[in-house]
Amino acid sequence: MLQNRATLKQTRFSLLNELRQDYSENESESITRLILEHAGFPLSVCLLEPDKITPSSIIAQINTIVDEIQSGRPIQYVLGQTQFCSIKVVVDERVLIPRPETEEMVYMIQSGDRQKFSRIIDLGTGSGSIALALKHHFPEAMVAGLDVSTEALALANQNGRLNDLEVLWVEGDLLNTSVLPEQGELDKGFDLVVSNPPYVLESEKKQMEDHVLQHEPGKALFVKDEDPLLYYRAILRFCDIHLDAGGQLWVEINERFGNETATLFENAGYQHVRIQKDIHEKERFIDARK
Repeated sequence: MLQNRATLKQTRFSLLNELRQDYSENESESITRLILEHAGFPLSVCLLEPDKITPSSIIAQINTIVDEIQSGRPIQYVLGQTQFCSIKVVVDERVLIPRPETEEMVYMIQSGDRQKFSRIIDLGTGSGSIALALKHHFPEAMVAGLDVSTEALALANQNGRLNDLEVLWVEGDLLNTSVLPEQGELDKGFDLVVSNPPYVLESEKKQMEDHVLQHEPGKALFVKDEDPLLYYRAILRFCDIHLDAGGQLWVEINERFGNETATLFENAGYQHVRIQKDIHEKERFIDARK
């Protein structure tokens, strides 16, 4: 518990010591930095003004945040936001916390062959992070985000307004229909379809951390063991109707099913099907052309 009248230096080191009880050194450093930035004291201020007294109101705020973190709630939910591809994304238990691996996929799309996509859709958009990052990078494109959850779409819409990015949010169940509602911008095909669908097997739950299982929406994470490619078949059905010839398809995948997923795409007639590795050298993405 941090004490009143502490300097920024004392606050920072007390916070580090508190977090080290539950987190590694690197994680403690990262979380400490996030908390202090959220409280209005970025690292530069802490280093340049170490003797500055931390206001008692900030001490109380930090103690509340630490209590929530130590209860197991993810730091992103506690702070109510995270960064994704240089944009701020509001997150809470309605949506998954965007992962660094998903950022990698977006950066790969952005830096690929420099194609300027004009019509993009993100399937299973959740917080809207992928759709918004692509709209930020391709500002002239029409971008849509589809999700089955009205609560997730409400948060995605909030993130669109927060970042002043216009994305069309669409409610729809990818598993039960492949046809978008007939309205305005949705009547044409897309030249980029992207998705990070549920791909973690239910049997893999035992390998996951408690804070993920207890706080993040399971329906956005897990798929039944007996049908691990369920969502990829649904994505292909969607693309049969809505992805233009020559258009690109990018998906995030379970590393255990890279070859099976690639074969599914190849059997569906897709060209240039590539399995891509993430920064940890795990097979994490597939891109293909229709």
